[in-house]
Amino acid sequence: MVYWRIIRKSYHRNLQYRLSHVINNVASSIFGLVFIAIWTGVLSGKQVYGPYDVKTMGYYIAICQSVLWMTTFMSPGLNVQIGVRSGAVSLDMIKPVHYLWYMLSQEFGRLAYNAFYRSVPIGLLLGLAVGFFFPSNPLTYFWFILSLLLGTYVGMLLFYLAGISSFWTTEIRWVHLILLSLIFGLGGQMIPLDLMPGLIGKVAPYLPFSAMIFYPVMTLLELAPPNGMLVQAGWALVLTAVALLVTSMARRKLEIQGG
Repeated sequence: MVYWRIIRKSYHRNLQYRLSHVINNVASSIFGLVFIAIWTGVLSGKQVYGPYDVKTMGYYIAICQSVLWMTTFMSPGLNVQIGVRSGAVSLDMIKPVHYLWYMLSQEFGRLAYNAFYRSVPIGLLLGLAVGFFFPSNPLTYFWFILSLLLGTYVGMLLFYLAGISSFWTTEIRWVHLILLSLIFGLGGQMIPLDLMPGLIGKVAPYLPFSAMIFYPVMTLLELAPPNGMLVQAGWALVLTAVALLVTSMARRKLEIQGG
């Protein structure tokens, strides 16, 4: 119940920025249209082996641009580093809630706002350009929501780990930029992972970044491999264990050094 209240407060706090985010939605839609145009030029008039024809790639990019606002465009470090710099983290650590779930709840409230006021509008705008995809099996919507939640959770844990590294480093900007580069490059945002060549194409589907973008999109398109959600659930469990361990180490460091 406590975490639910934190999520609600975070959601309502972000409602104040609805109008200012309209410009971001338009810009994100333009990026999506550029990627769609590139893939249309690449695939038009060519014989395609596999599911990625011009129409499917249009759907893929449109859904990607919508999913990004829930799984990737998060607060850098979940703002953990801000509390470390100001010393407010010491007060957050003594609250009667676990620090990890407290930070994740705050971010999830913001991502819930993103879902309604960023992902949905962007999906509608791009849908007007490439058309709307409707799964043949109604159960696909359920699996998509589950996959999207798993991808969001994995993303929050990765960003949290980047943020809590500030207990040992003076600056996490480089960690954040590296993390974003890995997500965009190996998460399937620009190129579906099963189109990547060589060793990268074999390894990328099993990395945590694929859980954030590739598998949710492919689940909605009904093209996800059978092990897709297992990869997501596996990384969710592993990263949860790592986050709990690192949080315990950070708490110990704070208690020893003071803050």
